[in-house]
Amino acid sequence: MHRSITLSYLLAGASIAAAFPAAAQSAAREVLPDTVVPSHYELAIRPDLDALTFTGTNAITVDVRKPTNDIVLNADGLTFDSVRLDTGETATAAYDQELGRATLHFASPVAPGQHVITIDYHGKIGRQTLGFFAMDYEGAAGKRRTLATNLEPTGARQVFPGWDEPAIKATYTVTVDAPADRMALSNMPVARTVALSPVTNRVTFAQSPKMSSYLFFLGIGDWERVHQTIDGVDLGVVVNRGDTDKAQYSLAEAGKLLNWYNDYFGVGYPLPKMDLIAAPGQIQGGSMENWGAIFYSQDHLLFDPQAGTEGDRQLVFLVVAHEMAHQWFGDLVTMSWWDDLWLNEGFARWMQTYVADALHPEWQTGLKAQSIFESGKAADALSSTHPIVQSIMTANQASQAFDSITYDKGAAVITMLKDETGDAAFRSGVQSYMRAHAFANTVDADFWGVMQKASGKPILAIERDFTTQPGVPLVRATATPSGLRLAEDRFTFQGPGGDASSSRWRIPLTVAPLEGKEQHLLLSNAATMPVPTPALVNAGQTAYARVLYDDVAFATLVPRLPRMAPVDQIGLLQDARALGLANYAPTSRLLALAATVPATAEPVVWERIAGMLSGLDRTYVDGPQRVAFRGFAIGVLRPALDSLGLTASPSESPNAPIARATLIETLGSFGDPQTVARAKAMIEKDSGTPAEQRSALTIAAAKASPEFFDALLARARSTNDPLVKMRIYEALAGVEDRVLARRMVDVILSDEVPAGTNVALMFPLAIAHPSLAWDFIVPRLADPKVGIEKTTQWRIAGGIAGLSSDEARIADLQKYIDQNVPEDARQPLQGSLESIRLRHRLSTQVLPEMDAWIARSAR
Repeated sequence: MHRSITLSYLLAGASIAAAFPAAAQSAAREVLPDTVVPSHYELAIRPDLDALTFTGTNAITVDVRKPTNDIVLNADGLTFDSVRLDTGETATAAYDQELGRATLHFASPVAPGQHVITIDYHGKIGRQTLGFFAMDYEGAAGKRRTLATNLEPTGARQVFPGWDEPAIKATYTVTVDAPADRMALSNMPVARTVALSPVTNRVTFAQSPKMSSYLFFLGIGDWERVHQTIDGVDLGVVVNRGDTDKAQYSLAEAGKLLNWYNDYFGVGYPLPKMDLIAAPGQIQGGSMENWGAIFYSQDHLLFDPQAGTEGDRQLVFLVVAHEMAHQWFGDLVTMSWWDDLWLNEGFARWMQTYVADALHPEWQTGLKAQSIFESGKAADALSSTHPIVQSIMTANQASQAFDSITYDKGAAVITMLKDETGDAAFRSGVQSYMRAHAFANTVDADFWGVMQKASGKPILAIERDFTTQPGVPLVRATATPSGLRLAEDRFTFQGPGGDASSSRWRIPLTVAPLEGKEQHLLLSNAATMPVPTPALVNAGQTAYARVLYDDVAFATLVPRLPRMAPVDQIGLLQDARALGLANYAPTSRLLALAATVPATAEPVVWERIAGMLSGLDRTYVDGPQRVAFRGFAIGVLRPALDSLGLTASPSESPNAPIARATLIETLGSFGDPQTVARAKAMIEKDSGTPAEQRSALTIAAAKASPEFFDALLARARSTNDPLVKMRIYEALAGVEDRVLARRMVDVILSDEVPAGTNVALMFPLAIAHPSLAWDFIVPRLADPKVGIEKTTQWRIAGGIAGLSSDEARIADLQKYIDQNVPEDARQPLQGSLESIRLRHRLSTQVLPEMDAWIARSAR
């Protein structure tokens, strides 16, 4: 699953801090009894697309390990019409709605051995994009409805009764009744189609290999499929009818990825087909790695060759790569329980970067991944953080495990461990792991034990330090006559002394004198490196750590910043920002570094600087201090934009247009008159390239008058293209005028926005108007018409509250928690409470120090 929609921001523009850790342990893990286990599901589903209901029959082959009158399985929101055993005996069903279970009671004990339990049942098709749901849209031929499933982590029990746990794998044979003019898809290819009537077909799919229940997929839509054969696999991209031109790019890149992954993993993709399926909107989780039938939010798969930007192109590749990596790492080999979710998501987040660098080195995706690692560090610096390997006890906790610690810290730690292992040994280890555990389940030691054997290094010990302990290591670097003194500490947003933890890590570090040979060490507690200053600690930025230089060591680095590698420029900037916000060092260090970066620096560096300055700007309220800060920021960013130029050149790097768009949009948000005027003229004249139009739309919508707002709203409502519609609504969600923002709340919470996009649209609005979002969005989250799943409601409420710097919001959020969130799900929201306190401290303590530095610099 690719989580691209962040539901919490610690500091907007600074690489998201989505801090949603697992809740405190409950008394016992919610797992089913192991006395009965399934081996095969014979599943028939008959949906009613108009009534949004369905009936089903599930004939489950089970192994009964000891005599029992009661068989417990998962079922959530399903009603059983009949239950019968292959012996002819029938059963009654008792439901536990809280646990999502049903208990089948037989009058006589079921004998040990293999049996078939047949359950006829019925259920509802929902609107929220989890479980079994409908997504409506306006197609070229009128209103259309897509049915689909999205089941991770515990949604399979909403579609069929069964054993909904990752370690309980079984085979599946699926049959569905579907309209004859629609396409039906599942994990496997169609085996046969029988006409039930002139308007209805019964479609049966081939039997699947053993797989976990959350990877099941069933979909019905007005679709077209383009495909090619790669390494004997039928590879297809499935889109709404009429959108095949938007499928060509992802099909071509998926072909390259399939061939590369087959080689890298050393185990060929084991299914006969792989479909990449576009939703007509957005789905919860962003995109989902169903085995052989990957389901993508539309902007994660569709690339319009006429209107797409370079940023769109690279995003599609990264998400396609992420979900395809799961076909091996997660689907073929699956974590045994949600404790080790990072084996799936951290690896896929790492792999999307690694394969991009292999197939598209010109994108410098490894350099851009520094923003992913920063997101993990930001979440990990809150007191509400958790270890990567965490104890998941309940279904609520399983849903909360999909956070920045699992994804982004996980990817950062894997990057560090891969670097320590070495490329060749790491790949050899991956291949050994795949061969040993195909179609089975593992824990994290299974993977890292192989890496230790392949490399001959203490990988398991390093891995344990970073996965079983929470927190970000802080390396203090002090210049001494005998060299650079390095000492370990822990970085937290509470500031120096804010955490009494005695945590220590074995940190693989590279120390590089700017004039001399770099040195490597495995830092444990403290060491003195006999290197001259200036010297970079964590050169290459592969270690998961922050570095705090003393004033002498830092002062020697600043003037040499222009000659550093881009990755180290970003590393210094990101550390300076975080250390300043947490009161370890003056925040003016970041401003000094930003002012030192040459205008001709790598575009990715300028993209990160723009994001950091934009995040700081959002901590200000309107007034003279904000005006002064924006003047400083415009002075820093304008030369970089002038260097790139306002229009693309044939020889520029692929990252130049992305940085150009970011700089233009940031300058526009700062009110740069030249940039705002150009954007408005471009929109009025409908001129410019797709990238220029996109940036102009963002700026002009933010500064919109009521008349212009209405014109853009009319444009969004008139288009039948869900992707175009979403882009316009995204821009409108950033409107600065409070009255128009209040109108936008009603639009976001209506059914006129593309299916599933309302959550994504809430956060641009909340960033600009946190109080308005709290007052008018949060009270409506539970409205069934809005259709937001409960754990997502809690995340949204926490994320919106965490954008406030008003300490009164702490009491508001605590009241919401007490009234709405069960005990086992409350711990994640502690991060939101801490974010409010941090933002308050920034506004009262950090900004004045920055203001004073800017004032001194202006003289």
